[in-house]
Amino acid sequence: MAPAISNRYAANFHLSHDNETSGSSPGHDSEPLEHLEATRQQVDEELILVKGLMRESLGAPDAWPAVAASLYHLDTGGSYLRARFALMSGIAYGATLAHRTAAAAATELVHNASLVHDDICDADTSRRGQPCVWQRDNPAVALCSGDLLLTAAFRVALRSDCADHCMSLVTLLTDRISQVVAGQSIEVADPCSEERVNLNDYLEATLAKTSPLIALPLEAGATGGKLSAAQHALLLRFANAVGLSYQIIDDLDDVDMNADSLHHYDTRTHHRYHAWAWHWSRRKERTGFALRDTMQRALNHADAALARAERLKAEFPALLAHALDDIIDSLRQRLMAHQATIRRLPRDLHQGAIS
Repeated sequence: MAPAISNRYAANFHLSHDNETSGSSPGHDSEPLEHLEATRQQVDEELILVKGLMRESLGAPDAWPAVAASLYHLDTGGSYLRARFALMSGIAYGATLAHRTAAAAATELVHNASLVHDDICDADTSRRGQPCVWQRDNPAVALCSGDLLLTAAFRVALRSDCADHCMSLVTLLTDRISQVVAGQSIEVADPCSEERVNLNDYLEATLAKTSPLIALPLEAGATGGKLSAAQHALLLRFANAVGLSYQIIDDLDDVDMNADSLHHYDTRTHHRYHAWAWHWSRRKERTGFALRDTMQRALNHADAALARAERLKAEFPALLAHALDDIIDSLRQRLMAHQATIRRLPRDLHQGAIS
């Protein structure tokens, strides 16, 4: 029987325990790393099954608007990174093919539902180089499409290999989805407020909307195998570290860092839980130099979180640890691109007051 998915580790998404050991970590096991490429090929083959499960799980005629919109969104592609993580985690911890493909399909459906809903909230007009669902159809159909993708995740979870694993997977989906939805609500509840946000509140909001969707595929695949409480806690601490780094870097992608824009930058452009806005609010002076310094401090924060993720990753089974290099390397490249942008800025930035 798989270990019950408990919410006790997820109740606090802060990073205070990131430097603690897991108590019983598998480390880089003795499984030969030359098997990595063969395992990746296996994951590619299983991903075909996952994509089929995702489409089958929508549960209504293709011609119905919400189904057609969901299929349109799925057909835009994507990296299927979370599905790959679930498959690799399932392999690493000994889950069956039936469980890990169900887990991978469920987590990927949840991720895609969040994208459809996020595009509505953020008024983004394109996704993966194509018009967003709400732009192609309308916001109401997009809302229904996102909801449908969520229900499909629960339907496909029932395709696991036994009743116990189905229940564990459904419980896990319930916990993580509720955390993401509640976390996102913190950000959008009072977007015009100028009240200062303290560190605990910033971390809570940032991690609640990001970390669960990083933890979910790793937990979902593993819960069909042999996952100890200590290993589960390690997965969640890793997700916290990656989630914080990802959200900071993703937020900074919204900031136009060039010398001309910095002269006129309105610091109220972003909501108070945005990484740039939060790090800016820590300062008293309001100058062009302070803008660049704010970016650097935000990047330092992201870099420290990413370094924690790299240390924690080293305690995973070897194949899973190497699979996770993909997301860490991607974040590292994005972080370095921001660092390079800062280095290109002139040293004598305008010192006048910034609004």
